[in-house]
Amino acid sequence: MIEKQQPVVALGQSTKPKKARPPRNNLLLNLKKDDLELNFYSSLDTEIMNKLLEKVLS
Repeated sequence: MIEKQQPVVALGQSTKPKKARPPRNNLLLNLKKDDLELNFYSSLDTEIMNKLLEKVLS
């Protein structure tokens, strides 16, 4: 019995672009003062974080 061999064909690659992931929201700073606990993450605006730190630490 003679079998016909199929030609080897490369698989097509997806034409859809990969989804761009947003940057991770990393913990930058964890502060505890008396009964107050503050966690600052990388998504927080730097100006707002500085204002909060000034108020908490003064």
